[in-house]
Amino acid sequence: MIDILGYSALVDEAETSGRQEEVFGSLYEALLKGRNGLEGKTSGLPKLPKYGPKDSYVLKAFTDNIAIAWPIRSDAEVELGQALTKLMHFQFSMSLRGFFIRGAIAIGNAYVDDIAVFGSALTEAYLGESKLARDPRIILTQSSVAATKRHLKYYGNPLHSPQASDLLKDSDGQWFLNYLEAVMIAANERGPFYEEFVQHKSVVETKLRQYANDPAIFAKYAWVANYHNYFCELYANDFSEEHKIDTRLFTPKPSPIVT
Repeated sequence: MIDILGYSALVDEAETSGRQEEVFGSLYEALLKGRNGLEGKTSGLPKLPKYGPKDSYVLKAFTDNIAIAWPIRSDAEVELGQALTKLMHFQFSMSLRGFFIRGAIAIGNAYVDDIAVFGSALTEAYLGESKLARDPRIILTQSSVAATKRHLKYYGNPLHSPQASDLLKDSDGQWFLNYLEAVMIAANERGPFYEEFVQHKSVVETKLRQYANDPAIFAKYAWVANYHNYFCELYANDFSEEHKIDTRLFTPKPSPIVT
């Protein structure tokens, strides 16, 4: 279960400024390209492995919420891995177009079609997204964390598992999708996607300046900026200081009211 950060504010701002068509067009294009990524139809971004026909998952979109369900046929390692990879691409693709998302992944019973969504997994995912995700991150709920811990035991060294790079643990203990890892997925052995990473930096810097006077929203993008810089440090051999976001943009210091 995922939703778009600041969706209501986006709609209100578009209405006030008379930019409804422009904003909707941008959002529609981002969602279309993001969905193409889920279906493996990438262009200009890392190519994802093909896992089978697109009906291996079901997607249901309503207002700013998107529910995606993958059927599980064994112990969920393969399916969860597929979901993480595809959602990684989707989240990264959306962020490059200025739309940051949060969400939650749960494992359990679920039914999703064009008419209805139902099931304990969807309820758990909704509660995770609305209560725990908080920032623009896709977290793993208790059921998916438990499954991942079980999957890690399959590896002699868990550090060599795909989960070790696909997921990160935040300072509040939440496990979340490391969506910037999409930058490191080589297409035709071209290596890291530096242009897209620089674009991500630029988009986040724009958001920080745009919401500098709105503490609630600013804090969300400050989280993204901190994550972006951590990712640079995680791959210190591939990125330099110039790829980082200036910390002064998201950790401002107080100043005297009279100088």
